[in-house]
Amino acid sequence: MSASAQRSEKRTGLVAYNSVAELVDKLRPEMPVYALFPDAFANIAKTFIDGFPGETMYAIKANPAIPVLDCVYDAGIRHFDVASISEVKLVHERFPKAKLSFMAPVRIRGTAGEAFHRHGVRDFALDSDEELTSILRDTGAAADRAIAKQLTLYVRLQVPADGALLELSSKFGVSVSGASALVKAIEAAGAKPALTFHVGSQCLFPRSYTTALKRCAEVLAQSGVALAALDVGGGFPGYYLNVTVPPLTEFFTAIAVGVRALNLPKDCAIYCEPGRALVADGLSVVTQVSLRRDHTLFINDGIYGSLNEYALKDWPVRYPLRVFTPSNAGGIEEKTGRLSSFKAFGPTCDTLDVLHYMIDLPDTVAAGDWIEFQMLGAYSCSLRTQFNGFYPDTFVEIPANSAPLSAPN
Repeated sequence: MSASAQRSEKRTGLVAYNSVAELVDKLRPEMPVYALFPDAFANIAKTFIDGFPGETMYAIKANPAIPVLDCVYDAGIRHFDVASISEVKLVHERFPKAKLSFMAPVRIRGTAGEAFHRHGVRDFALDSDEELTSILRDTGAAADRAIAKQLTLYVRLQVPADGALLELSSKFGVSVSGASALVKAIEAAGAKPALTFHVGSQCLFPRSYTTALKRCAEVLAQSGVALAALDVGGGFPGYYLNVTVPPLTEFFTAIAVGVRALNLPKDCAIYCEPGRALVADGLSVVTQVSLRRDHTLFINDGIYGSLNEYALKDWPVRYPLRVFTPSNAGGIEEKTGRLSSFKAFGPTCDTLDVLHYMIDLPDTVAAGDWIEFQMLGAYSCSLRTQFNGFYPDTFVEIPANSAPLSAPN
């Protein structure tokens, strides 16, 4: 084990390997393994911390696995977007000094009060009069102006999602006139008014943020309210195969220009809440082929586990793949050569447990080989289930990032 691997293992408690090939060689895993790349987390976090014109929070729904949270925190992120009391508890217990923002516009009843009184949460999102009333009541702010002054309440504004692969505008968000009324009601209640929006997941166009910020300008013009904070949401893309995405700097520039045009108060805080963009590069899933039948493979992970995004309808993203196989010398080598397309079933007994598009692998791939699905840091751990008794949960670290793709600056 190299010195860097030893340092990583001592820091995190995870076993560390110098490469995925070494991981496979040492473990010969028969169940899926998550390989974490701390360098990848550090690089993308630095891009956001240095480049975004404000403060970055991590939307932990993208991947709440504790080893991933540790990597994000170690990379310098100290602010977390949480959307449930379970996420609140998880982050507060793991990182007591971290800031938490409860950015789900509709919460399970009673959780706003619990988050406020037990876990120190002071920031909440909403998109209706009913949720505003609920937050003020549950926190005690309705009866106590001193409590109200501690709250920053973000009105979720509905914005177009035509630049994103997955829209997030049909469930949450209020119109310009509705947002104007809500920020005025927040101000009247003694809390600090704020705005937020979400352009959709895997946004491909910086102009989507420009359009959304112009809609924020309409709210400000109608309401006359001075904002305490503005959260431009998530949507920042991962840099996968088969999709063309501008560098993150173009998104940051579009946001900076749009924010300046709002003429916000100097003390107005600016936030973003990337999920996918902060973690996509940082994790590979190492699977094994259980059986090959012609051009059909049976592998030990699937859509009920780490590969859920392979079930998304019309999802154009493709993830880099590598295949490892035992070498004649007794070690492990990467299998290369002419590619063929394969249908892949997951390990459960459900016929629906099949990747919804073919995967291209060396045509000599065989039972017992290992397939590394790269760039699966986003939503792989979030969406895994225990269906049929399968639940991958083994993590290791690869201190030197060997992932072939990374987000351009």
